[in-house]
Amino acid sequence: MGLLSSDSDGDKGLFSDINVTPLVDVMLVLLIIFMVTAPFMIETIGVNLPKGAGAEAQGQTTPLTISITNKGEYYIAKQLFTSEELRTFLSDNPRIKNGEAIYIEADQETRHKVLVDVMSSAYLAGAAKINIMMERP
Repeated sequence: MGLLSSDSDGDKGLFSDINVTPLVDVMLVLLIIFMVTAPFMIETIGVNLPKGAGAEAQGQTTPLTISITNKGEYYIAKQLFTSEELRTFLSDNPRIKNGEAIYIEADQETRHKVLVDVMSSAYLAGAAKINIMMERP
C-alpha cells in the first residue's frame, strides 16, 4: 500500500504523510448533522396564529419577535415581560434604533387592546417597521 518508501541509499523508511480522507468524511457528516438539526433549535412560544394572506418575512438575522399569548402575556425569546418591562426593553433596544423590523405574533384569541398596546409601545420606542405575523390559510 505504499507505507514504506526508499531513500536514494536504498534504506527503507516509514511513509510520514497523513491521510486526511477520514477526517474530511467525519467533518462532512458533522456538517450534515448540524444542517439537519439547526431548524429544530429555534425557540418559540406556542401561539395559535390567525390565518391570512401576506408577504413573506425578509431578513438575514433572527428577527425581534414579540409573542403575545391568549392570556395577554408578552414574551421575547421565551422570556416573560410585563408591559412596563416591555416598554423599557423596546426603548433601550439598539436593533429598534437602527430601524430593524419588529414582528408581533399574537394568539388569535388575544384581545385587540393587548395587541394595540404592544404596537403603540413599539412605535413610541422608535420602531418604524412593525409587522404582525399570521399563518397561511
